[in-house]
Amino acid sequence: MREKWSSNIGFILASIGSAVGIGNIWRFPYLVGENGGGAFLIPYLIAVFLFGLPLMILEFALGRHFKTSVVPAFSRIGKKSMLAGFFLVFVMVMIVSYYLVITGWVLAYSLFFVIGNPITFSQFTGSYYSLLFFLISGCISFVVVRSGIKQGIEKMSRVLIPLLFVMLLLLVIFALSLPGAAKGIEFYLNPDFTKLADPFVWTVAFGQAFFSLGVGTGIMLTYGSYMRDDNIVKSAGIIAVSDLMIAFLGGFIVFPIVFSYGLDPASGIKLTFVTLPPIFQEMSFGFLFGAIFFLLLFFAAITSAVAMIEVPVATLIDFYGFERKKAALLVLMIVILIGLPSALSYTALKLELFATPILDINDFAFGTLGIITAGFVLSVVAGWFIDKNVIIKEIGGRRWMQSLFILTIKIIIPLVLFINIMTRVIKLG
Repeated sequence: MREKWSSNIGFILASIGSAVGIGNIWRFPYLVGENGGGAFLIPYLIAVFLFGLPLMILEFALGRHFKTSVVPAFSRIGKKSMLAGFFLVFVMVMIVSYYLVITGWVLAYSLFFVIGNPITFSQFTGSYYSLLFFLISGCISFVVVRSGIKQGIEKMSRVLIPLLFVMLLLLVIFALSLPGAAKGIEFYLNPDFTKLADPFVWTVAFGQAFFSLGVGTGIMLTYGSYMRDDNIVKSAGIIAVSDLMIAFLGGFIVFPIVFSYGLDPASGIKLTFVTLPPIFQEMSFGFLFGAIFFLLLFFAAITSAVAMIEVPVATLIDFYGFERKKAALLVLMIVILIGLPSALSYTALKLELFATPILDINDFAFGTLGIITAGFVLSVVAGWFIDKNVIIKEIGGRRWMQSLFILTIKIIIPLVLFINIMTRVIKLG
C-alpha cells in the first residue's frame, strides 16, 4: 500500500522544506539588491503567484490523481510523455549531485563554528573537506529518504522547518541591531523602477521564483502523490507564502551585515563562504551567530536535497518495483558517482573543465537552464496531453477560475518559460 502523509500539516511542512533552500536565504536578497531593490519584488511576486503557484497546484493535482511519481504518471499519458518524465528525473539527479556538495559546505562551516575553529574558504578548498562533507550530506539524505515518507521526510520536516523559522527570526533581530543596519535595509528595499524596463530583470525574477518554489521538476508532483483529500489550492498558497517569507527575511539578515561591515553586496555566493566567516569572528557573540547562520543554511539545504532525492527514489519504487531501502541506496550511489567531479572541483585537486570548476558548469547547465527547461516540458505535457477534466476535478473552484487556470498552464507558462530560456541562451552567447 502506498504511503501517505500523516496529516496536512506534515505535507505542508515537507513541501516548505523542499521549496526552501540556500537560494532563499542568500540568492534572493542578492538578486533583489542587484535588480532594482524593492522594485524587483513586482516581477517576482507576479512570477510567484501568477505562474509559479499555478504550476505547483498543477503538480499536486497530477500527483494526487495518478497516485504515483513522475515517470509512471507520464507513462499513462503516452510513450513520448514518459520520455519527458525521465528527462525531469535526469535533471533532478544532476542538480542534487552538485547541490549536496554545497550542502556539505554549509554543514562543514556550521560544525567549524560550533567547535570554535572556523577556517578560510581557501583552506577549505585547499583540502579534501569538500569531498568528505559531500559524502556525509549524501549519507544523511539517504538515511532520511530510506526511512520513508512518515518516519523519514515528514518527521525531519516537522523538526527542522519550525527550527528554521525560529533561527531565522533570531538572526533577523540580531542583524537589525548592528550599526549601519538601516543603510542595508535601504539598499535592499529602495525601489529603482528603471530596472523594470530591462527584460533580463524579469527573466531573473521568473527563474528565481521557479527555482525557489521547486516547481517544474517533479518534486511537488511526487509529494502530491502522497497527499490525502486536502485542499490543494489552499495548501499550495500556504507553501508559496511561507517560501516567499523566508526568502524576504533573508535580506534582513544579509544586508545589515554587509553594510555594517562595509562589504560588497554584489559578492554573491562568495560572500557566504569567503567574507562572512571572518566578520562573524570579529562580532560580539560572532561564533554563536556564525553557527546559527550556517546551521540555518544547512537545514534549508538538507530538506531540499531530500526532496530532490525522493524524485528518482519514488520512480524506482513506482515504475520498477524496487523496495524503498534498495532504491534509496542505488540513487545515493548514482548521485555520489555523478557528484564526485563537482565535489573534487573545490578541493586540492581543483578539477576543472575549460578553466571552470565542474560544479559551476553543472550549476549553469542544470540549475539554471535545465530546471527552466524541465518546467517548460512539464507544463507542455500537462497542458496539452492530459484531459483538463482530470486537473479540474482535483483543484475544484469556480468555472471561470478553472478556465483561467487551464489557459495559464497551457499557454502562458510555456510561453514565459520559453522566453526565459531563449533570453538566457542569448545572454550567454
